[in-house]
Amino acid sequence: MSVTKIRRVEGTHTGSEAKPDHPWNVILHNDWENTMPEVVVILKKVIPGMTLKKATKIMWEAHTTGKALVKSCHRELAEHYEGRLLAKGLTVSIEPGG
Repeated sequence: MSVTKIRRVEGTHTGSEAKPDHPWNVILHNDWENTMPEVVVILKKVIPGMTLKKATKIMWEAHTTGKALVKSCHRELAEHYEGRLLAKGLTVSIEPGG
């Protein structure tokens, strides 16, 4: 007589996998309305955890190349940052990351 082992699988499988939210990028665009120090100060005030060094690097990249990545996060947060940065007078946009 043989013994058949039964393997137990926990959880259920519905056939449709939950798709994770893709990150969205907050993009700073160069403009001629704000001074470089103003941009750095605004980035530090609006984006939590933004350091002086990081804000300066982002500002300089936008100034020299036309745009720079400020933050990559979920869509709702990206929209929140976009609104706050726009309200402070910066030129920003959001786009799907990838």
